[in-house]
Amino acid sequence: MKCPKCQAAVREGVKFCEECGAKLELTCPGCGAAIPLGKRFCGECGKVVGEPQPPPAIDYSQPLSYTPKHLADKILAVRPSVEGERKQVTVLFADVKDFTSISEKLDPEDVHKLISECLVFLTEEIHHYEGTIAQFLGDGVMALFGAPIAHEDAPQRALYAALAIRDRLRGYAAKLKKDGIEFSMRIGLNTGLVVVGKIGDDLTMEYTAMGDTVNLASRMETMAQPGTIQVAENTYRLTEGYFDFKPLGEIEVKGKKEPVKSYELLDVGRVRTRLRVSEMRGLTPFVGRERELELLLDGFERAKSGRGQAFSIVGEAGVGKSRLLYEFRSAIARENITFLEGRCLAYSRGEAYHPVIDMLKSNFNIMEGEKDHNIRDKVKAGLKALGVDETHTLPYLLELLSVRDSGIDAISMSPEARKDRILETLKRIALKGSEIRPLVMAFEDLQWLDKGSEELAKYMLDSIPAARVLLIFTYRPDYVHTWGGRSYHSQVTLNRLSNRESLAMVTNLLGTENIDGKLEELILEKTEGIPFFIEEFLKSLKDLGMIERKDVVYCLAKDIADMAIPSTIQDVIMARVDSLPDAAKAVLQTGSVIEREFSYGLIKRVMGSRSRNCSPTCRR
Repeated sequence: MKCPKCQAAVREGVKFCEECGAKLELTCPGCGAAIPLGKRFCGECGKVVGEPQPPPAIDYSQPLSYTPKHLADKILAVRPSVEGERKQVTVLFADVKDFTSISEKLDPEDVHKLISECLVFLTEEIHHYEGTIAQFLGDGVMALFGAPIAHEDAPQRALYAALAIRDRLRGYAAKLKKDGIEFSMRIGLNTGLVVVGKIGDDLTMEYTAMGDTVNLASRMETMAQPGTIQVAENTYRLTEGYFDFKPLGEIEVKGKKEPVKSYELLDVGRVRTRLRVSEMRGLTPFVGRERELELLLDGFERAKSGRGQAFSIVGEAGVGKSRLLYEFRSAIARENITFLEGRCLAYSRGEAYHPVIDMLKSNFNIMEGEKDHNIRDKVKAGLKALGVDETHTLPYLLELLSVRDSGIDAISMSPEARKDRILETLKRIALKGSEIRPLVMAFEDLQWLDKGSEELAKYMLDSIPAARVLLIFTYRPDYVHTWGGRSYHSQVTLNRLSNRESLAMVTNLLGTENIDGKLEELILEKTEGIPFFIEEFLKSLKDLGMIERKDVVYCLAKDIADMAIPSTIQDVIMARVDSLPDAAKAVLQTGSVIEREFSYGLIKRVMGSRSRNCSPTCRR
């Protein structure tokens, strides 16, 4: 076999190319799922997968030639509504250190090959996290995360991409070093505003930087040590907790009066969710969800007695789905149970069984980066403890866990039959485990669920009525499940907090009930009962010195007109706004410059016939 990236020969059983460091997997031409090398069929859709082909020549002057179709379609779909918009983005710069020196030592064709291979790595990782390449810079690249496609986690995506690029390039540099070539890249990032300009049919994009957004990102890159990633304070503040950083102190930046703080990005942090980051900083008191928690606890008692239950927790972004699940888990922490969680990620929808694999690793106590032989031993021991015959289960579990020589290739069956056996295996170990102690399985963020995991969720739901199993699903209102009605399935809808509940949360955050009426009104108006917004809005008010404590009362210290929307809230809002139909988004944009509330007659006069779909009273 050959590596699909660099075409180097690949030893049997290895997971990463020993020449370029690329992960050895193919992409299914049918559904886009990741497939290990050597597999003949896609485990997600069953499509036949051919042998890896050499990468096609890429024309870096034509964005359509290097942008994946699914990403190009997304960009073109939002093009009419984002041109001319201000967008908060995270800018990534990457370039080769001492490229001129390298060029002088090599033949021009070798230089071209070296840079082309390097740019393939950069392009693939940027596109994997749905970033957009704004410019190729000869020996590097400038990319935007958050425009033209808005994401509520754009800064995190940019840093994941930067780390992936760094790791890919380490393997590439080791290969070049054998030929006497010292190769390294520097990466810099910053977060700020840009104005999206015209987007062409060929995906060429114009943009205008606001303030020093791009300049500071470029400065971070030029100041970075070879092989490292340096980020500005804006990006650091938005991603602290999700990643590990090393402070680098302050640096002078041309055009700025004061020095700016910078940080080196070291690695992924211990947590990957907003709730876990909040937990590290100290969670706010649990407010307004007592009834919903009691419903879950009642369902748990029924499940413990052998009457399997399932709950769907539904609510918009930031309303508290993960916090409710956290409080439920804390409430039953002393019970002798097994609690397995799997989270779906927005950029992993093409990865089959992503949340299920998380649950398997937790169930068999498999650590990140563990060796194949250790994984095999742990799974065997776990199956023995469950009393499950490993002959009919082990190969499928090892395959899901990407263990080489899983044994599944020795089993002759159709792709459809293989998928059924995988589902049956997962169901068997879950039900066997529930016989030893009650089992809770939580699937989070189903709006990003992959097809294979969705089929498993439905399969499990059909299997639990007489089992000691509690299934919990969390998702946003735009997700529609496919499993229909069940007498043992209940939906828990999380509404926004009432004014009283919101103020109780504010009181806890500020540590006092003595809050000026104008400040209370401002908080209620701007956050509208969404707990995440309340936390972030108050944090921004404090950080910007917009509120102060006079005597014993908290009140506004500055004109609120001087305050921008907190970046964390802005990302969530813009991701939701960009998902609206063009007509609805146009009404929202026009209404935003009028008042918070506006009449149908007024919006009709301002917009003309475009407002036909607007209701008689519009509220943004």
